[in-house]
Amino acid sequence: MKFLSTIVLVLISTILVDIQSLSAQDKPQKEYVYQTFKDTRIINTYSTETLQKGVLDFRVSHRFGDIFGRNAQGNWDFENLWANFLGFESAADVGFGVEYGITNNFMVGFHRTKGSSELRSLLHLNAKYKILSQTKDNSMPISMAAAGVLTVSTMPPSADVTSVANFPGGFGHRMIYSLHLLAGRKFGDVFSLQISPGVVWRNLVEFNDNNLLVNMGVSAKVQVNKVLGIIIDSNIAFDKLRLTAGSGYHIPIGIGFEFDTGGHIFQINLTNSAGIEPTDYIPNTNLNWADGQFRIGFTISRGFRM
Repeated sequence: MKFLSTIVLVLISTILVDIQSLSAQDKPQKEYVYQTFKDTRIINTYSTETLQKGVLDFRVSHRFGDIFGRNAQGNWDFENLWANFLGFESAADVGFGVEYGITNNFMVGFHRTKGSSELRSLLHLNAKYKILSQTKDNSMPISMAAAGVLTVSTMPPSADVTSVANFPGGFGHRMIYSLHLLAGRKFGDVFSLQISPGVVWRNLVEFNDNNLLVNMGVSAKVQVNKVLGIIIDSNIAFDKLRLTAGSGYHIPIGIGFEFDTGGHIFQINLTNSAGIEPTDYIPNTNLNWADGQFRIGFTISRGFRM
């Protein structure tokens, strides 16, 4: 009897497993929308994209000097075009680093940039987690991710006691943080749009500045063909000082071209931002497109499956 009971239990278990398997097969699988943006960044702004699990991404970014500016008379200085060779004679910022996909939805990275403000020799630790993924049936209409950056200046302290680079409070005054919520949608095969509300916190600022900067980024992409895309991004800080005319601060705006070669992503852009990471360019953009203060930049991203 025990033998028969065992056989019956095995048969019942097998039938139940088969029923569950058939139910799973009958249930339609969700199809997700991929490559809302081709890269993990849109010029300067982080995108909703994350690296696949086990992919190591090596990145090099460069921002050259202004193509041309204005002379003492306030006119555009076209004569300086050849002298500085379209800004290639000087580098506003240089960055390189690696990022790694721990899971398909979570990635971390480490970067080093020159820095574009008083704080130089910047180390950046960044992380991004994809919260939501857009589906083709629109049951989830958007993709959403959270991106955070911790920046530390490793430069020697300035001898000027009035400078934020003097670091009077020690190591803590070297640190800057940013956190952004990224929400994007791909409209068909051609157009993508993203908004990026966020905050930047600096532990030490000038006496008339604010530690906390609430900001909003807007980014878009037009995919011309399989290889070429046109990208644009901007980020505005809702801060009285930065919104006051004549304060010397300006809204960072970039426009560029993105090339997908299959092996790597290559971007070339024009931007008035000297910095590369949000902890640098959001607080410190003081260059004006209207005054010819924009520069050529590029980013090369190459992924390796580990």
